[in-house]
Amino acid sequence: MIIKDPVHGNIPFNEFEGKIIDSPEFQRLRGIRQLGMTYLVYPGAMHTRFEHSVGTMHLASRMCDRMGISGDEKELIRIYALLHDVGHAAFSHESEKALGDKFGEHEERGKKIISGPLKDVLSEKFSASKLLSGGKGLCGMITAGDLGADRMDYLLRDAHHIGVSYGAVDIDRILYTLRIEKKKIVLERGGLEAAESLLVGRFMMFSTVYLHKTVRIGSAMLNKGISLALAEGMDPQVVLSGTDVIALNEILKTKNGGAYASALLERRLYKLAYAADGVLGEPDRIAAELSDSCGCDVLVDSPPSFAKRGEVEVKAEGGLREIADVSDLVQSLAHAEERRKKTLILCPQENKEKVRKTAEKLLR
Repeated sequence: MIIKDPVHGNIPFNEFEGKIIDSPEFQRLRGIRQLGMTYLVYPGAMHTRFEHSVGTMHLASRMCDRMGISGDEKELIRIYALLHDVGHAAFSHESEKALGDKFGEHEERGKKIISGPLKDVLSEKFSASKLLSGGKGLCGMITAGDLGADRMDYLLRDAHHIGVSYGAVDIDRILYTLRIEKKKIVLERGGLEAAESLLVGRFMMFSTVYLHKTVRIGSAMLNKGISLALAEGMDPQVVLSGTDVIALNEILKTKNGGAYASALLERRLYKLAYAADGVLGEPDRIAAELSDSCGCDVLVDSPPSFAKRGEVEVKAEGGLREIADVSDLVQSLAHAEERRKKTLILCPQENKEKVRKTAEKLLR
């Protein structure tokens, strides 16, 4: 059986994998956009967690082939990669602020699905516990590592659909230079430049696409809408187990949350009134104070962290060394992120100037 993919071409899968793909839990991913509100800025960003998950399985399989992993071990890694995002709520990462810690990260929700609704399907070959324990070994490293299948697929896929070149990664070169050493995946020195391009590409995609000003505005409005809808009695399972369309329609049924959902559907977005350097403490308090002072709704959106010291180890002279110790370029990414961090003060268009002046006084 084959899925024709716009990024990787033909992706083969077997009958067992087909049963997992055809399960309601996996098919739900067709209704969850990979990039949440990004389509409000980049109209091509309509691709879903479904295709990304299939692509991640495919790249994980190629990594196995390159490193000599075969048989049941390879099949386990393929299934782990296929299901790595099955626990995502509606709107992907965009809804996580509103959901908070109460419902756990998508990885935790995915574990519950694997050990629950998907347990019987998986039992044909693997126990749920065996699959879940794979996250601590090769399954986790191959799928979710700094040079893992998940990251390589989403960079290529997002760049393809959005129409930018930042995510163009030399995957073949990276795969060719990956090795297993001391139970770790390491990179040979000859693959350093390709790995650098991936990490820099990820930084650029976050800086220019994922954290685009208008994308952040849409995300902030969505999270406020979800939070208000939940406070008005909306069942959280609508977001946790539903699709983007189902969740948005339920939010629309609430009075206060529905106002935000309606604005997103009609692309009546808030405007940036003020951008403060760095991360501000107590964003909710600041938002409430600005709202009271200006007599209008004000949202404060804090910047997330997206760069980190690379965990990739490079086989260089003297043994294994972290990529940041070998590459000045990678080392500079964390510094660049800190310099670019901005907290956004958002409000309706008609209140923009008043909020700007008030925010300047308050935050100075």
